[in-house]
Amino acid sequence: MNTQEVKDRISDDFHHFHRHPELSYQEFKTTAKIKEELQSQGIEILPLNLETGCVAQIGQGDRCVALRCDIDALPVQEETSLEYKSQIKGVMHACGHDFHTATMLGTAFLLKECENQLKGRVRVVFQPAEEAPGGAKKILESGALNGVEAIYGIHTINDFKPGTLAIKEGATHAAVDRFSITFKGKG
Repeated sequence: MNTQEVKDRISDDFHHFHRHPELSYQEFKTTAKIKEELQSQGIEILPLNLETGCVAQIGQGDRCVALRCDIDALPVQEETSLEYKSQIKGVMHACGHDFHTATMLGTAFLLKECENQLKGRVRVVFQPAEEAPGGAKKILESGALNGVEAIYGIHTINDFKPGTLAIKEGATHAAVDRFSITFKGKG
């Protein structure tokens, strides 16, 4: 698969995931689509006890790093005119997890292309329920990270020019808080 084919596939997958969002712990069709895409490229899916989400592995050897993305959507009504807008009433990918998932699939495809050059294994983690408590815990409990030396999470941010990769040691973009705000006034 050449670079343009991967770009086209990422775009198609992004549109698919955006059209078909699923809430935390309900990502059954999303998981099936991810597995279908991985299997189409001969990428190994680890047999873990996960109801939703999945973990793939590329490469061989003792050393192992992981790449992680999230796959769930939010209970938000999409009010856009995008041709690929959500087809699920009251649910949308308002946080970019559709992009995270599509991009991680593209990353897996490219890693598979150069698998014989890898000096170890890469686990590709498609984490369910990032927006609800417990999604990361499900991944940990499944054993997906056993033997992993380092893990890199993917997130989008518009602070950088397209094509820029930013890496930071420690947590970034991490918070789950609930609060309520009441606005009074005229719109």
